[in-house]
Amino acid sequence: MQIKAKHIKSISPFILLAVTILLQYIFNANNNLTERYYSTGIYPIIASTLSFLSSKVGFSIGDLFYLFLIVFFLVGIILLFIKKIRILTFLLRFFQTICIVYASFYFFWGFNYYRESAHARLSVNKTEANDSTFIKTFEYIINKTNESYSPTAHFNFDTLDSTLEASYQNNAEFLQLKYPSGTRRIKNISFSDFFAKATILGYYGPFFNETHINKHLTKWDIPVVSAHEKSHQFGITSEAEAGFYGWFVCVHSNDQFIEYSGWLYALDYFIYQSKDLSNRKKWIQKIRPEIIADIKAQNKHWRQWRNASIDKAASKVNDAYLKTNNVEKGIQDYNGVVQLIVDYLSMTS
Repeated sequence: MQIKAKHIKSISPFILLAVTILLQYIFNANNNLTERYYSTGIYPIIASTLSFLSSKVGFSIGDLFYLFLIVFFLVGIILLFIKKIRILTFLLRFFQTICIVYASFYFFWGFNYYRESAHARLSVNKTEANDSTFIKTFEYIINKTNESYSPTAHFNFDTLDSTLEASYQNNAEFLQLKYPSGTRRIKNISFSDFFAKATILGYYGPFFNETHINKHLTKWDIPVVSAHEKSHQFGITSEAEAGFYGWFVCVHSNDQFIEYSGWLYALDYFIYQSKDLSNRKKWIQKIRPEIIADIKAQNKHWRQWRNASIDKAASKVNDAYLKTNNVEKGIQDYNGVVQLIVDYLSMTS
């Protein structure tokens, strides 16, 4: 009996992996099942439980977890090298760990990659892509950014979290969120300097349900990046959709600087996407000089931090990660926020 129990214990991580892969196949083929039973059923309970625990500490538990995995692997290599363990034992432990981490990722959050699209959830129709619709939306965003302009002196970090949470709660019905679905305590990335060189402004930690922002964010970045990462905690996996949720929550908040942060975020994307318009200069000249100065200062800040080699490597890793997780466009998915904003504003204007 003891030998049998030992064997079951050894193969249980592989059984767990097989179950996970089977559920991936089922959820990928049935987005409505994912939405109904996981994303709006089981996941909010998981999020509430994990975030309740992780919110009790101000540092990132997830970052420590990743560090532990690296140390665990290195110690195994050393023990193997000095012949304290056999290679088969090392390989078994290594693959058992991979199976458990892989399965935990999907059960704790990753199955959300197979949910229905934001267009379906929010009942927003896709508009036909053309210059006329884009220019109309671009002009609207310029006007709203001009109207909402607020100097950085008006930014209050102490009230940021409560303001964003209030906006998420007030707009939960339209955004199809089960509020509160846990606690979204904003934490700094442990290795912010390195991530700043890769121009990574924030990330979500699925294993302990944690939202992270880079401590080197500009004041213009902080509200919209925080709102973006909070959306991931609600089970929004697509970067384009998270960008839309972050933008939406900011521009519908009751704080003018946070609203301005949201419109500035959208404006930056639309300026980039307008690069091929023949009359682009005409539209950019409509932007207030103070806002142009903010955009230049923001871009200068990140240019000073950016390390081309690190940024390129990080982009490749992120691209591969997204494509592996049902995001066909990879890092290009970030630009999809423009389409979502155009579609939403076309519907409401």
